[in-house]
Amino acid sequence: MSVQTTAFNDLSARAEAQLYERPNWIRRLLRVARQKPLGTVGAVIVIVFLVTASIAPTISPYDARTTVAKPLQSPDSDHWLGTDAIGHDVFSRVLEGSQISLVIALTITAIFVVLGTSLGLIAGYFQGPMDYIIQRSGEIWTAFPNLIALLLIVSILGPPTTTGGTLLNIAWDLRNLIFALSLGALFGGSRIIRGVTLSLKQTDYVLAARTIGAGDTRIIFKHLLPNVLPFVIVGATSGLAAVILAEAALSFLGLGVAPGTPSWGQDLSGRNRQFFRDAPWVALAPGVAISLCVVGFNLMGDALRDVLDPRLRQ
Repeated sequence: MSVQTTAFNDLSARAEAQLYERPNWIRRLLRVARQKPLGTVGAVIVIVFLVTASIAPTISPYDARTTVAKPLQSPDSDHWLGTDAIGHDVFSRVLEGSQISLVIALTITAIFVVLGTSLGLIAGYFQGPMDYIIQRSGEIWTAFPNLIALLLIVSILGPPTTTGGTLLNIAWDLRNLIFALSLGALFGGSRIIRGVTLSLKQTDYVLAARTIGAGDTRIIFKHLLPNVLPFVIVGATSGLAAVILAEAALSFLGLGVAPGTPSWGQDLSGRNRQFFRDAPWVALAPGVAISLCVVGFNLMGDALRDVLDPRLRQ
């Protein structure tokens, strides 16, 4: 009887300990945060930008498309980052501009991660006619100067316009611009993944898996994708800056977002350039926002690469 009582007490104590014990994923997340402090800082920056972009219209002190004060007014208590050449509140434009820039960058990055990785894995693993079609399509695209190709596509499809709303609505309004910018990321990223896949295809563990009868799907998802994923993450995070700057170049040439639309790229490279010496805040504010966003994604991407790369796991 005493033995049963002792066993019951031990079982109750163990159940109570598990009740107050943190879930497994929380312990793992805290351990990664301690091991990668810079990655944690980057993740916090990214989360802040994403949350800000989601609720930007509700927290913006002024309407970013409306003149609210004198042009080129220096920062003060009413306008924290001053006003631009038309009298728009710069702080409000930075807040609402995060929607445009992040929607474009994140949508194109998602296309690269899903489609670019899939095309690279298929081309590198199966080779043959599929590899030929994918590679020749990429070479045709890269034969044209990138900016000229973007100008041609946007001119044919028409420049985008957006009236705001949710992030999904903005992404749909910007579909022409996103399509043009995603082609370069798609073909360029798939070639990198293809090269990595070709080298991994000849490794011993892939040959051993094929010897014991593993199918192509299992080899791709179980053995190749985990080793390709770090390259995908690095390419995705480093491509965010290129996408934002490409949007700025198109906006500067009048084929990006519609004039007057809050956008980091347009505010950085548009009419505010000529006032940079007399009123540096008009271009400095969106430039700092771009820099912080890119640094946050890069720090988070480096940490994710170290965590997800099987060769770097302890």
